[in-house]
Amino acid sequence: MMVQSGAVFELIELELGSPERRITELNLGVLSHLCCCAEGRSQFLSHGGGIAVVAMRILRVSPAVDDPAILILSSICKFSGTSMVIKEMVDVKAVSKLCVLLQADCAPYLKDKAKEILRSHFDEWKNFPCNFSSLSCLLEYKVSS
Repeated sequence: MMVQSGAVFELIELELGSPERRITELNLGVLSHLCCCAEGRSQFLSHGGGIAVVAMRILRVSPAVDDPAILILSSICKFSGTSMVIKEMVDVKAVSKLCVLLQADCAPYLKDKAKEILRSHFDEWKNFPCNFSSLSCLLEYKVSS
């Protein structure tokens, strides 16, 4: 019912307004649950700023935001990982952010989820021009898999 009423779009719009920390934690928590269903992922991807706003929040707000943000990206990549989505993730630097997450001091399960996302689309991401640090991160985790 929440997805049908446009909650996904509204939550992304709220996040684009740079809310305070606690509101971001709540917004991304709800978004992660809504992205568990196909309709929620579809609405999330139909908003031009969805992936960008989620990627931007990783490692910048609080550890309570990192978990739902990674779950959202994981859901999107796993079930809706079209070439357009993959390109957008590169364009908005979500791939770079996942690489940074691997080097950050965060929960091991988040690092594992980030590795899973990076491995799942490595063959597509390696074809995009990107900065050297992201490419070396991708290559490192592809070799270790």
